[in-house]
This record gives sequence, structure tokens and C-alpha cells, in this order.
Amino acid sequence: MHEVYAFGMIAPSTLIVLDDDYPPPGGYAEIAGVYPSFGGEAAGGAYVLARLGVDTKLDGTWLGNDPSSSFAIDTLSGAGVDCRAIRRGPKSVTEVVVSASDARTVLGTYTQLMADPAWNAPSEKDIRSSRIVCLDPFLGGESLQAARWCVDADTPYVTVDAPPDSEIGQRAAVLIVSEDFAAREFGPHDARELLTTYAARCNGLVILTRGSEPALYGRQGGQVREFAPYPVGVRDTTGAGDSFRAGAIYAMLNGADDDHLVRTASAVAALVCEGFPGVLNSPSEQELAEFLTRGR
Repeated sequence: MHEVYAFGMIAPSTLIVLDDDYPPPGGYAEIAGVYPSFGGEAAGGAYVLARLGVDTKLDGTWLGNDPSSSFAIDTLSGAGVDCRAIRRGPKSVTEVVVSASDARTVLGTYTQLMADPAWNAPSEKDIRSSRIVCLDPFLGGESLQAARWCVDADTPYVTVDAPPDSEIGQRAAVLIVSEDFAAREFGPHDARELLTTYAARCNGLVILTRGSEPALYGRQGGQVREFAPYPVGVRDTTGAGDSFRAGAIYAMLNGADDDHLVRTASAVAALVCEGFPGVLNSPSEQELAEFLTRGR
């Protein structure tokens, strides 16, 4: 039995960190460092949760037999993530992240993955025996089946970037909608109106993250509340969204109310952005507790 079952995207990744701001088209930027890493929302969340002391099992997309895939599994396992469900094969998603002080760009083969699915079916047994499921909505019918098993087993799940009219979004205990997803899905929009639209259609807590702007959150029939991000020296925003969700799940495991959940999730994301590189130096449980005690 695990406290958290994470199902979704897992990918080997290369993180390229630039020395300063992102260059304009045709411009130049100095590379500060190149780091082997891992990507995918489920993988990032599982790693951060394990670093916080949460017993977590990871499942989802397949990984290859190449050194980059081996590094991803070794790193995740080294943090305490149970990776035994991950299937190894001839191919996997490829990801390269270019990160600068003011922006980041993700390059990958996720569209190819959708065209030629390469992922496991979810484990009903793991869903039923977990306290919370960290669920990516991106793996077609398998993600939907996982959500339905969660509802049937009364196991709450936390998901990200699902439309307000989707079954996965509507039945989630917590739905986190990123600024990037909202811009792609809805174009120019009023953030408060969007949060209100989501909350009216969804059963759980909806959180709209907005980068350096205050996060908005609320529930059906309730008021829209906001929480300003912690002021930290941002070094790398890679994995901030994965870390925010992991912080929300950690707070749920500890019985937090909505306000404390958003506060904790924001703190985890802030510590990851302040660290370097990506989620690889995400906080321990003690480091998070000390940060929350200090406050702003």
C-alpha cells in the first residue's frame, strides 16, 4: 500500500539553463549548464512527494532502454519513488527544457506519444489502496478509467489542466489549472471569471495558478479567493507546476483546509523555483516546515 499513486506522464529530459534572459528570435544566449533530468507531470509530482517523505508509487508512460531513461528511473528511485510499474521498451517520450531567468520552453515528442500510445493501464488495486491519486488527464481512456475507479473507491484525486466540461476535471477533489493551459485553451480571458466558470461546474477545489500573479481558488457556490506567491529569488521555474500539485497533495494528506492547502502548495513551488536545477533539489519535509514557519 502506498499513500499516493501517481499515474501519468514520465519522460527522460535534458535541462538547458541559460545564463540570463531568454533571447529574442535570432538572438544569442550563453548556456550556464546542461543537466540530465526527468520530465512529465506525474514524475515530477512523485519525486517531490517522495522528497517530502510521502510513500509514492509512479505509473504511466513507458521509458526506453537508453541511458537517459535509466537516469530518470535511478533518480526517481533514489528519492524513494516506487518505479516498479514503469515499463521499459524500445522508445519513450523525449524532452528538452530550455530555462532562463524570465521564461522556459519545453521541446518534446508528446504529440508523437498521443499518436502512438505507449503507456500502461492504471492499476485499480493501487488506486483503491492509496489515500490520494495524483492523476494526469492526458492518457486518454486510461486516465478516465483511473478517475472513475477513484470515484468508485472514494479515493480523492488531484489533477491538472483539464477543461471545465471534462469528467476528469469535474470529479476531481482538486483541479489545478495553469496559466499556460488557460491561455492555450481559452485565449485572452478574465481570470476571476474563468475561475468562477470552473468552480460552477466542478465538484472540488479549483485553483488557477498565474505565475508571479496571485493564484485564484474557490469552490462551487463560494467566493473567489487569492494567494500571492512567496517572494523568492527565482533561479529556475522548471517543475514549478508539478511541485505545486505535490504540495497540494502533501497538504491534503495532513488534513489541511483550502487556505492552508494553497499556502503549502505555493511554498513548495517557491522552494523549487528558488532551488536549482528543476525539481532535483525540491525541499524535504523539514525544509518546508521551516519555510512555512518563517512565512513571508
